[in-house]
Amino acid sequence: MNKKVDVEQNIRPRKVTTSQLTLMAVMIAARIVLSFIPSLNFGNLAEIGLGFVGTAFSGILFGPLFALLVSTVTDLITFFISGSGFFFPGFTLSAALGGWIYGWVLWRKPISWKRVFVAVLLVTLIINLGLNSVWIRMMYGRAWAAFMPMRIVKNLISLPINTIILTFLFKSPTIEKLIRKYQF
Repeated sequence: MNKKVDVEQNIRPRKVTTSQLTLMAVMIAARIVLSFIPSLNFGNLAEIGLGFVGTAFSGILFGPLFALLVSTVTDLITFFISGSGFFFPGFTLSAALGGWIYGWVLWRKPISWKRVFVAVLLVTLIINLGLNSVWIRMMYGRAWAAFMPMRIVKNLISLPINTIILTFLFKSPTIEKLIRKYQF
């Protein structure tokens, strides 16, 4: 009988408290602000910015499911606030999956540079070089050879940089304390 109760508790979605909902809203707001910090753009094909920090922070605090939700909402609000370009749902899917990956790899696990590297590597390969390249190909109809070399170089450069930034951020005593205090 006890095993049945345990299984049922693991299947049911966990309840979100008001303070957790508020923290998610604050994280969405912070990520929206981060999205407006200028980034290095290489046309429409590659970009180096700070958005990954908010995505990783959402993942480590909220876990895969809620990081996916926060990333989706952030992407949609940011698009509608910026008012530039046109909406493409593939990039929203990429944002959602990026949050899920960071949550899956980092949430409630000891933080080490190796774990952070794995998270950044998965996002780099699956999202940046994988899905986002497919979306660019679909949107602009360019040949793979026209834009993939630049995207590969950009991601080879950003992989170690993003890993170092996130490792130092998550290993700093102040941030570690915040993560322990507010992690779901």
